[in-house]
Amino acid sequence: MDKRSNLIGYPIVIIITAIITFLLLKKCEKPDPPTVDPPKEIISFKDAIELYRTYTNNRSCVIEVFESKRDSSLTNLCPSKRKPIANFVPSRSFHLNKEFLNQYMAYINQVTPDSIAVTGYRLYLGNYPDTTNLSSGKPVPDPRRNTFFIAPTTLLGNSSTHRGFTFVDQNNDGKPEVLFLEDELDNLKNSNPSSPKTKINTANFFSFSSQNGGTSTIANELGGYPPPQ
Repeated sequence: MDKRSNLIGYPIVIIITAIITFLLLKKCEKPDPPTVDPPKEIISFKDAIELYRTYTNNRSCVIEVFESKRDSSLTNLCPSKRKPIANFVPSRSFHLNKEFLNQYMAYINQVTPDSIAVTGYRLYLGNYPDTTNLSSGKPVPDPRRNTFFIAPTTLLGNSSTHRGFTFVDQNNDGKPEVLFLEDELDNLKNSNPSSPKTKINTANFFSFSSQNGGTSTIANELGGYPPPQ
């Protein structure tokens, strides 16, 4: 190989090597995102429209009648002290922003001891009272409207039921007890005494703000739509 070939070949090799190195470095800097399979709970847009329409025809209309032009038959079925209000529009959706979800899950992980495995989150349907404040004094954002509250869940013993839980310091001794929402809500339906509460070890808790004599894991005020008229 003569000197002229070397003068031509070496620069080409150097350039090709530099390009390959550059491409490899760029690939390392920005790796391809992993492929995520859709959860089995994903439904089609068509199915979502069917669910929404079914709620309109079988639930929303009843709520609208109950709140705006209640008759004697409805009063007998569902006694209420509320006075009818004209042109009431039931809530149809709720918005959970990304920042809230990230903060909420981080908060739950912070206040939940290692002895309790968080298995998911349960949504509970509720309805705001026709007052300006809840019993705790917290303002009611949308009187009379449907809402929901969210709580983390765990499995207890050999049960396959994912039960919502929160923490309450019922004895004011600085030792919160875990309360299972299903037990507490079921007690509203009958006069049976509350099930025994389980004491939890709080030694591995981070600092947290106390809510109602304990550490609440329950979130609400999640942005209903349509908004109040």
